[in-house]
Amino acid sequence: MNSSNIFTIPNFLSFFRLLVSPFFLFLVKADINLAFFLFILVSITDAFDGLIARLTNSVSFLGKLLDPIADKVLILSLSFAFIKLKYHMPTILFKLILAREVFIILGSVLLLYFGVVPKPSYLGKLATFSMIVLFFGLFIENIKGYEIRFIDLLYDVVGVFVVLSFLEYLNIGVRNMISVLNHKVLK
Repeated sequence: MNSSNIFTIPNFLSFFRLLVSPFFLFLVKADINLAFFLFILVSITDAFDGLIARLTNSVSFLGKLLDPIADKVLILSLSFAFIKLKYHMPTILFKLILAREVFIILGSVLLLYFGVVPKPSYLGKLATFSMIVLFFGLFIENIKGYEIRFIDLLYDVVGVFVVLSFLEYLNIGVRNMISVLNHKVLK
């Protein structure tokens, strides 16, 4: 891991995603087509920043923190933006996503405080990917003006992944905290 150089292409891509994501809060309603274009752009940067970091040996501590933060800001911004539109996710799904993201953010801050760098899980990555696919579908619905066929199935898939990844992160967080507390007691 190259922790000395923070000025890398992957870090720039994550930082770009972090900066652009809050604009979805108003842009989705103001100009859905521009918002959709930016969504595609930030989705591409999300797909490639980690790959580029590994291929160019530029994985950094900053990147390991910045990438998931950018993901959370994107997911939360889009969730809040889409809850206000005609074609939006069910309120219960919105609340599940919100609870999961806030839990992960707070849990990560707590773990970092104790010197543990949280790592993404496979289920967490699937949940994030499924949410990105859902937002793609919601963009299409709101641009075209009608409900797409598979959207109800997508709500269910996202809901399952959100709940399962929440439970997995809860398990990981509890195990990490037990390890930290055991280590402190043994000292």
